[in-house]
Amino acid sequence: MTGRTSPIASAVPGRIRVRHPLLRRTDRFQEALGRLEALDAVRVTESNPAVGSFLLSYDSAAVAPDEARSQVETLLTAVLYPAEAPPQPDEPASVAESKPAAPELKWRINRAAKIGMMGSMAAALAALGVGKRVHAGFGTLFVAFMLVHMTVQRKRLFQ
Repeated sequence: MTGRTSPIASAVPGRIRVRHPLLRRTDRFQEALGRLEALDAVRVTESNPAVGSFLLSYDSAAVAPDEARSQVETLLTAVLYPAEAPPQPDEPASVAESKPAAPELKWRINRAAKIGMMGSMAAALAALGVGKRVHAGFGTLFVAFMLVHMTVQRKRLFQ
C-alpha cells in the first residue's frame, strides 16, 4: 500500500481489529462486510459502521496469523482503494488504468493551497518593511490561496 495507512488497527493470534475512516461510508462498509464474510477462515465477530470498524476472529491453529492478516489487508485494500487494486481476471486492463481518483487530486490541491497560504502570509509580513504595494500583493496572493482552500473544504465548512 503506497502511502496509505493500514486498515488493521491491531492483530493478535486469533483476532484482528480493522478500523479505517473510509469504512464509515456505507457503500464501502457493506462491500467490506460482504467480502470479509465470504472468507472461509475468518469470521466477523463485531462490526460498527459509525466508526468504520470490524472485529474479526479466526482459528490461529488452522491459519497462521501472518497469513490471516495478509488476506484481510489485501481484501480491504481492494475495497478501500479500488483504483490501486490489481485488475480482476475478467476485467480489461484499460478499465483498471482509468484516471486517478478525484479525492486524491482534491487533497493535493488543498495541500498546495495551504502551503501557498503559509508562504504568502510570511512574505506579506516580511513585506511590511518594504512597501505597501508589495505587502498588498502578497496579501492578495494569500486571499487567493485561502479561497482555493475554502472551495475544497466547502462541505466541511458549512456542516
